[in-house]
Amino acid sequence: MSYRVFAQLERPDPAALVRSATRYFEASLEVLSQPSEASLEVRVSSERRAYSADFVITSRRKGDDDQAAALRAELSGRSAGMAALAGRCEFVWCLSPSAAESPPLLNLCAIVASVALGPVLPADESALFGVRGAMERFERLVGRSLSR
Repeated sequence: MSYRVFAQLERPDPAALVRSATRYFEASLEVLSQPSEASLEVRVSSERRAYSADFVITSRRKGDDDQAAALRAELSGRSAGMAALAGRCEFVWCLSPSAAESPPLLNLCAIVASVALGPVLPADESALFGVRGAMERFERLVGRSLSR
């Protein structure tokens, strides 16, 4: 199961992802390939944080099961209003692989959510969070904020 990011845009814009990564998230995002219109292979890395990981981002139309999962996650994660934001999104961008939470995965979630303009639903569907929630989880794993 992958992390899902609800998106107001049909497909990820590679240039927007690269800009967002470098401008706001102290990361580098490299587009490795674009096998199809709905798929993007990327590498997210941070020299400062000493990590690098590859991911595949795929895009698809949102289904009823996605919205139902968002509603359940909002209730269990106490994230009021996030399911309504997911409801305004017509698409879902899936981030794979879905290994346990890691700094590169959470950093990528924040980057993608900032471009997709929608919330993140983790693989375990335990919560629904936005850019700030992704960065809070990221900071807990690395032990400090981006600004320090």
